[in-house]
Amino acid sequence: MAAEGVEVLVIGGGITGAGIARDAAMRGISVGLVERGDFASGTSSRSSKLIHGGLRYLQQGDIGLVLESARERRCLTEIASHLAVKARMAMPVYGRTGAGLMKFRAGLWAFEKMAKAPEDDRHEMWGRDESMARMPGMQAERLQGAAVFTEHITDDARLTLETLKSARRYGARVVNRAPAESLKECEPRAMTSGEGSSRASELSVGILDELSGKRYEVRAAVVVNAAGPWVDSVRRMGGASKDRMQLTKGIHLVLPWERLPVDDVVVMPAHDGRMAFVVPYGDIVWLGTTDTFYPRPVERPEITREDVDYLLDAANRAWPEARIVAGDVTGAWAGVRPLLSQEGKNPSEISRKDEVLIEPNGLLSIAGGKLTTYRQMAERVVDAVLERLEARGKPCRTAQVPLVEGEEPVPMVRTRIGASDIDYAINSESALSITDVLERRARANLFAADNGMSAIEDVATALRSRLGWSDEKAETEMQAYRARIAEDLAWRDGKDAD
Repeated sequence: MAAEGVEVLVIGGGITGAGIARDAAMRGISVGLVERGDFASGTSSRSSKLIHGGLRYLQQGDIGLVLESARERRCLTEIASHLAVKARMAMPVYGRTGAGLMKFRAGLWAFEKMAKAPEDDRHEMWGRDESMARMPGMQAERLQGAAVFTEHITDDARLTLETLKSARRYGARVVNRAPAESLKECEPRAMTSGEGSSRASELSVGILDELSGKRYEVRAAVVVNAAGPWVDSVRRMGGASKDRMQLTKGIHLVLPWERLPVDDVVVMPAHDGRMAFVVPYGDIVWLGTTDTFYPRPVERPEITREDVDYLLDAANRAWPEARIVAGDVTGAWAGVRPLLSQEGKNPSEISRKDEVLIEPNGLLSIAGGKLTTYRQMAERVVDAVLERLEARGKPCRTAQVPLVEGEEPVPMVRTRIGASDIDYAINSESALSITDVLERRARANLFAADNGMSAIEDVATALRSRLGWSDEKAETEMQAYRARIAEDLAWRDGKDAD
């Protein structure tokens, strides 16, 4: 990239940046992408792992986001069905009369009509007896029944990786461990893009290769800032004087399935009226999520005992006899949501809409948004890029072309990986550390009973061979992985018997 330049340079290797790189490459644009850490190491591996159809936005009156979410969910089931696993979501309804059930029935009918839901995705209503049979142990007092509708479970990190691999297949150059450190304007030069050409101004981005310690200058006709929680940090390099982001933190807890044996995603009310949920997947379930303001962008925000108690309390209110305690938790994760700031809004009220921002030096930033609508966000950004390039380009095809073309799909949410899986993660998916392999290429840190501890020596051996690590480097990496697991569960120290 430094030698040849690119037409578009994307800063940020989460799901939004990955989607932009894929779309741009498929339209015949010369594109590069740089990521400060590992791909999907921020928000894009730390979400609730649900592809929402948009029902929650109907309650907020945001019809546009409802329709976009429903459309994009359908699209994902077509281009990556293995990464959009259908799941029923049950919302228990409490009250003295059946009015609540009637209200939910009307809302779901309206949603499905607007979203053009297929017949097999239509909602159903469970009465009290059926609800108790399907959700054993659920709080029974004043239970009227449950509204049941379709959602989808995904592996957010795997979705990001497959999108990046698809981008690379169409010619994108993607690099991790390469933070962008500076941004400056350059003399314009003639550029050619797709079917048209123009003369465009350029930006030069200073990039550090963390593995070698070398610094590079990469010139691009358009630079796209898709840095998620770090969008404002990159915007300031582009001359922005006012921050636009509002970060909120969400945590999730992992439990063995037998501690909360549910077969469907179940919504559960928290003590403050917010809705939390429990998601079953294989032999585990996860509880989520909190929603609190967070002051700064970090990859791994801390998990506090207050955060944990909030979710455990919600679960124990919903299943009074379960008596879930901190010692039952086998894994946990936390992430920050990069939302557009809205004065006077509570965290859960802030819109998930996205917006394209243009900085004084021409830097194009994409802020806000959500996992479900990443592909549509990317399409809007690449449309804006083509306008800046004054080029026609090819039409967007990301909604029609599968993410995995001809290869065998990598299974979603793997907890155990063999030698060939480790080699594939290193050689084909740019894994450069034990954490890269066990936390994002597989999800052993979260979902394996031992948090992946039994695999670290095998992963270290493969990385030592491939990257030329010394014995000391391998030992340091193993210690770093163990420390990360300990940090994610540090709130549990001394509290296991609660």
